[in-house]
Amino acid sequence: MEKIIEKLKEYKIVVLTCLVMLLGVMYLNVNGNKKSQVTETKPMTEVVQKKDPMKSKENEPKNMMVDVQGEVKHPGVFKMNKGSIVLDAVKMAGGITESGDIRQVNQAQRVTDAMQIYIPHIGEKSAVASGNTNSGSQSGDKSKTQVNINTAAVEDFQSVSGIGPKKAEKIIEFREKNGNFAQLEDLTKVSGIGDKTLETLRDSLTV
Repeated sequence: MEKIIEKLKEYKIVVLTCLVMLLGVMYLNVNGNKKSQVTETKPMTEVVQKKDPMKSKENEPKNMMVDVQGEVKHPGVFKMNKGSIVLDAVKMAGGITESGDIRQVNQAQRVTDAMQIYIPHIGEKSAVASGNTNSGSQSGDKSKTQVNINTAAVEDFQSVSGIGPKKAEKIIEFREKNGNFAQLEDLTKVSGIGDKTLETLRDSLTV
């Protein structure tokens, strides 16, 4: 009996040793699989991160539309490349006329999309020489709300109390036939605008 018991004890030791070794092998296999999964997923995330900046660059606009008016040879709307300056826009409009005063314009200013550039004539004090249509010069905040009668369209006169669509059309027709207004008082030459009407409009308009 004692010999049988000793043999059983030996078998138990062998069985326990095998179980320990088996568990060790399984543990190493599981950890090895986890590490391989981690190393495989890292390159995928790096690829996704590299693609995102390319997509954002593709969405950026490459061209801008700029309106050039005033004393230029060919006023109109032009397509400009990103990074262009006012000087480039003036060249596309054929350059300034002999009566144009380029000194009032910042030729090195970068153009923006939907920007309007206005070249005044010599002796003209323009509230908006160059820039967006809703921006003024350094003459103060008051000039920012004034409408330039030499560049304004019919829609621009809607913000001026006392000038309806018909009167705005008359102002533009007079301007196209006779050239730009030299001073606000020239508005009295337009049919339907007298001295009294001009006084009520003076604070809302500029040349």
